[in-house]
Amino acid sequence: MGYEKERHTGWLELFYDLVFAAAIAQLGQNLSHDVSVFGFIKYVTLFVLVCWAWTGSTFYASRFNVDDLVHRVLILLQMGGAVALAVNIHDAFDKTSIGFALSYITIRIFLIIEYLRTGHKFVKTRPLTSKYVMGFSFTSILWLLSIFVPSPFRYVIWILAMLVDIIITVIVTRTHTDLLPNTFHLSERFGLFVIIVLGETIFGLVMGLAAKEWSTMTVLDMGTGITIAFGLWWIYFDTIDGSAIRALKEQRRIRIYLTWLYLHFPLLIGIATFGDGISHLIKSEQNLPITYSDMWLMCMSVALCLFCIGFLQLVIFEANSLRRTGLKWFFHRFISAFAVVGIAIVNIKMAPITLLFALSLICIIQVVIDLRYHPHHRIFKL
Repeated sequence: MGYEKERHTGWLELFYDLVFAAAIAQLGQNLSHDVSVFGFIKYVTLFVLVCWAWTGSTFYASRFNVDDLVHRVLILLQMGGAVALAVNIHDAFDKTSIGFALSYITIRIFLIIEYLRTGHKFVKTRPLTSKYVMGFSFTSILWLLSIFVPSPFRYVIWILAMLVDIIITVIVTRTHTDLLPNTFHLSERFGLFVIIVLGETIFGLVMGLAAKEWSTMTVLDMGTGITIAFGLWWIYFDTIDGSAIRALKEQRRIRIYLTWLYLHFPLLIGIATFGDGISHLIKSEQNLPITYSDMWLMCMSVALCLFCIGFLQLVIFEANSLRRTGLKWFFHRFISAFAVVGIAIVNIKMAPITLLFALSLICIIQVVIDLRYHPHHRIFKL
C-alpha cells in the first residue's frame, strides 16, 4: 500500500454542508408541529433523503480533489437545488412534493455532470464514473416519473430510487477498490457534518430560551441542554477516526466500512431530533408535567445517539482488531441507551427540567467512563 496523502475539508465543502444544514433545520419545524408517530416517520423519511442527497457530493469530493471554475459553478448550482429542497421540505408529503422532487433532481443532474467531466478528463476513472452516471441517471428518471404519480405511490418511488442509489454505491465500492474515498477527508467530512447538526441543537436551545424571561429555571435549562450536547460530542469524537475506511482499503473489509457509513444516518437523526425536542420542551410550561409525546421524543433521540455511538465504537475497535474492547464500550453505551428508554417506558410524571437533569446525568456518566477507559485520558481509576 502506498502512502495516502492527507486531505482536509475545503471551504466550499463547508459552505455546501451549511446549506444542507438549513434543510435539516426546516425539517425540525415540521417535527415541532407534529410530534406524533406518523409525524416522526415522515421526518425520518425526509431526513434520510436529504442526507442521501448530501452524500452524493461528499463522496465525489472525497474521491476527486477538484477545485476549478466549472466545479465551483456546479457546486453553486447544487447548492441552489439544496436551497430549493429546504424551501419545499415543509410540506413535502403534500402540496410541495413536486417542488421537493424537482429540487432533488436538480442536485443529482449537476452531480452527474461532475462525474461526466471527471470520466472525460481522466480515462482511468471511466469504469467508476460511468457506473455512477448510469445509476444516478436511472434514479433521476424515477424521481422525475414520481411527479406524474399520485400519492402515496409517489413517495414509494422516492424510497425505491434511494435504495437503488445505495445498491449502486455498494457495487461501485466492491468493484473499484482503486478509487476509494480518501481516508482522512471522508472521516473528517462526516465528523464536521455531525458538528454542524450538533450546533443546531444549541440553536434550538437558544430559540427556546429566547422566548422566556431570564431566571434560575432558564439557567438550569441552558446548563442541562449544553451538558447533553457536550456529552454526545465528547463520546463521539473521542474515538472516531478513519479506521473503518482503512479497513476497507487495506483489508477489503467492506462490511465494517458500510456499517460505519450508514450508522451515521440514525446518529444524525438522533442528534437533530434532540435539538428539535429540547426547543419544543423548553418552550412548554415548566411547572406542568412533561407530555407523553415530548418525553418520548427527548428520550428516544438521546437513546438513539448513545446506541449509534456505541455501535460506531464497536465497529472502529473491530477495524483495529480490538473487538473485545469494542464490546465493552458498546455495553456501556447500550446500558445507558436502555436506561434512557426506560425513563420513557415508565412514564413517571415529571417536570421538563427533571427530565433534562436525568438525561444530562446519564451523559456525564458516559464521559466519566470515557475518562476511565480511553487511552488518551485514564486520569483516574474507578
